[in-house]
Amino acid sequence: MNSRVRALFGRVFRNTGYLLTGKGATAALALGSTAVAVRALGLEEYGILLLINAFTSSCSVSTRFQSWQPLLQYGGTAFKRADKSGFQTLLRHCAVLDGLGAVVALTVAVVFSQVLGQALGWNATAYGHMPLWYLTVVLFMNAGSAIGVMRLTNRYELSVLGDTVAGFVRFLGCIVGFFLHWSLIGFLALWYASFVASFVLDGLIALWVLAHTDGLKGFRLVNVPWLSPIQGLWRFTFSVSVDQALSRLASRLTVLIVGVVLGPQSAAIYNVTWQISDGMARPAQMITPALYPELVALRDKRDWASIRQVTNRILQVLGAFSFVVIVAAALVGPWLLHVLLTVPWSGTRTLLLLMTTTAILDLWDVPLEPILVSLNRAHQLLFGRMATMCFSLPLLYVFATLWGMTGAGVATLLSELGIFLSRLGPYLLMNRHRNFQNSQEDTLHPSLVKERNGD
Repeated sequence: MNSRVRALFGRVFRNTGYLLTGKGATAALALGSTAVAVRALGLEEYGILLLINAFTSSCSVSTRFQSWQPLLQYGGTAFKRADKSGFQTLLRHCAVLDGLGAVVALTVAVVFSQVLGQALGWNATAYGHMPLWYLTVVLFMNAGSAIGVMRLTNRYELSVLGDTVAGFVRFLGCIVGFFLHWSLIGFLALWYASFVASFVLDGLIALWVLAHTDGLKGFRLVNVPWLSPIQGLWRFTFSVSVDQALSRLASRLTVLIVGVVLGPQSAAIYNVTWQISDGMARPAQMITPALYPELVALRDKRDWASIRQVTNRILQVLGAFSFVVIVAAALVGPWLLHVLLTVPWSGTRTLLLLMTTTAILDLWDVPLEPILVSLNRAHQLLFGRMATMCFSLPLLYVFATLWGMTGAGVATLLSELGIFLSRLGPYLLMNRHRNFQNSQEDTLHPSLVKERNGD
C-alpha cells in the first residue's frame, strides 16, 4: 500500500473503532432490554410491543431523507475551502429534508395504523388508543443532518452517543419496569423516551460542533437561503434516500409479514434471531460509514488506483471475518437465543444459520455500496433494491405460509443474495475502465468540473 492508502486505513479503522464501540454497547443493551422485557411482559405482549415499534419505524424510514449523505457528498469540498455560505446553505437544506420527512412519516403512520392495527394484533378494545399517541415518536427518529455534521468534521466518537444513551435509557427503564410490573403502555412510553433522548442529544452535539469548528462558526437559521442550488443534489438525495428507505423498510416489513402469517410470538423469535446474526456481523459493517467520506475524498483527487487498493484489501478482510462469524453463530448463537427468549434450541438452529448466512452476504456490500454512491451511481443501487423487493416480499409471505420459520429464513437469504448481485454487477462493469467510467466528469462535483475546465 502507498502512504496515502495506509493513512486512509488508519483513519477508517480508527473511526470504525468509535462506531463499533458505540454500536456494540447499543447492541448489548438492546439484547439486555429484550431479555428483561420478555420476562416482564411475556413473549406474546413483547411481540405486540415489537410489532408496534416495527410499524412506527417503518413509517419513519420509508419517508426519511438520508440527509447526511448529500452533506458529505457535496459539503466536503465547501468545508475544506472554508466556503461558509455554500456549506451552511447545504446544511440548512439537509435540515429541511429531516423536518419534511418527519412530518410526512407522521401522516403516513396515522393513516395506515387504522388499517393495519387489527392485522398486527393490537386493537382499541384490548389496548385503547395507545398506538396512536406512540405514532408521534416518528418526529424524533431522524437526526441525519446532525450526524452528517459530526462525520464531516471527523467527530465519529460523538456520532454514536445518541444511540448509546437511548440504549441505556431503554435498558435501565426495562429493569425498573420489571420490578414495578409495568404494563405494555409503560414499556411503550419507555421506548418513546429513548428515541427523544437520542434525538435531543444528537442535535445538541451537532450545535456544539458547529460552534467549535472554525470553518462552521456563524451558522444561522434566519434571513438566509434554505435550499441549495447544487446541480444534481436532488437526484442524488432521492436515489440514496429511497434506496436506504427501502432497505430499512424491507427489514421491518419482513417482521410484520412474519407476524401476520405466523403470529406475534414467531415475529419476536424471527426478529431476535436476526438481531443475533446481524450483531455478529456488525463489526465489519461499521466500516461503511467511516469509509464513505474517504472514498469521496479519493474521488475528488481522482486517485483511482487507491480506490482499487482499498476495495481489494477490505474484501480480503471480509473473507476472513465471514469465517469467524459462521463459527461463532454455530457455537454460541443457539444458546444466546435460548437465554434471550427462553425458546428451545431445536427448531431455531436452522433459522439462525440461515440468518447468519444472510448477514454475511450483507457484509460483502461494505466496500461496494460506498464506492457506487461516491461515484454517483446511487440510482443503480436504487433500481437493484426495487427489483429485489418486488420478488422478495411476496416470496417471504409464500415461504413462511408453506414452511414456517425455516421458509422465512430461506426467503430472507434469497432476498439478500439479490441485493448483493445488484451491487456486484455494476461494480464489475465499472472496474473494466481505468477510471471506473467512460465519462470521467460525471462523478465530480460541478464546481470541481468547472475549475478543471478553467471556468
